[in-house]
Amino acid sequence: MEDKQIIKLFFARAEAAIGALKERFGSTLYKIAMNILGNHHDAEETTNDTYLALWNAIPPKEPEPLAPYVYRTGRNMALKRLEYLSAEKRNGRYDLSLDELGACLPDNDVDPEQTFIIQEIADSVNRFLEQDTELNRYIFMRRYWYGDAVEDIAKDINMKSGAVSVRLNRIRAKLKEYLIKEGYYYEA
Repeated sequence: MEDKQIIKLFFARAEAAIGALKERFGSTLYKIAMNILGNHHDAEETTNDTYLALWNAIPPKEPEPLAPYVYRTGRNMALKRLEYLSAEKRNGRYDLSLDELGACLPDNDVDPEQTFIIQEIADSVNRFLEQDTELNRYIFMRRYWYGDAVEDIAKDINMKSGAVSVRLNRIRAKLKEYLIKEGYYYEA
């Protein structure tokens, strides 16, 4: 079923909208949640919570395109659940990918008045990625947006895990250099 048809079902408040959403986006939503949470039960619960959040958000929202909106909502739900579940604990797999990326980003002790800086940094990262190769963008997004393991990425693109790790290291180094030139990188 096409995005517009699914959105029409949501606007009609037809329960079939959830079924269509599950069919179209369910497996990827679950995978995102599983990568972040590392637990089948929590990933399944978060995926279901995502369907409810989307039911409550559409309408009035009419996201175009639908896929990024659905995946961002699911990822945010999983991150909130991770924060709730781990408070002082750490989730090794997803935290590791965030730690890798955090080494090339500015200090994250930002007070509420500086939230606009976060958006500016995000825009800079997007510009950086637009300038890079399609393969590097794919690897970067799989690792740092979806939280996929290096081994899974390597398998999907027929590369060795070591080659993907080296590529990620180079991307992060280039990103850090880019952010320094943009004036956003600083050390505490």
